[in-house]
Amino acid sequence: MADETTVLPAMGFATMLDEDDRAQLGGFGAFIDLGDGDMLIEEGVEQDALFLIIFGTFHVQTATTGRSVLLGNLRSGDGVGEVNIFDSGKASASVVSKSISQVWKIDRSQLEQYLEAHPRASTRLLVSIATQLSKRLRKTNEKVAMAREAVLDSF
Repeated sequence: MADETTVLPAMGFATMLDEDDRAQLGGFGAFIDLGDGDMLIEEGVEQDALFLIIFGTFHVQTATTGRSVLLGNLRSGDGVGEVNIFDSGKASASVVSKSISQVWKIDRSQLEQYLEAHPRASTRLLVSIATQLSKRLRKTNEKVAMAREAVLDSF
């Protein structure tokens, strides 16, 4: 059994994994402590890591329009970085800790090592990540539709 400090809690994309699988996955990444105001992900900077928020709150924000715009909030159990773990590139938004927080981080090469070493658990992990991405896409589509309708109604 892995050291208890490497066991991921049963939350977010790790929910579908049993304790042994969460311990194995946890050992491929690292737990990171952050303070209020610490930047987890910086918009426009290359990003190839997946994060699971263990505790704390985060703001997701962008400055693409020239001023900072809050896109949403993240909290315990939320994942972030799912897009760039599969399609490496520059981060499309910044993620900033708004409290004392802890996240678990795994980069793409560590994830690939895990996938090769634990193919059965990897299937459940990847389905869980895809499910979370799908839910997020659905919510975004709803927000875009509502915003578009509001703009059309203003004419």
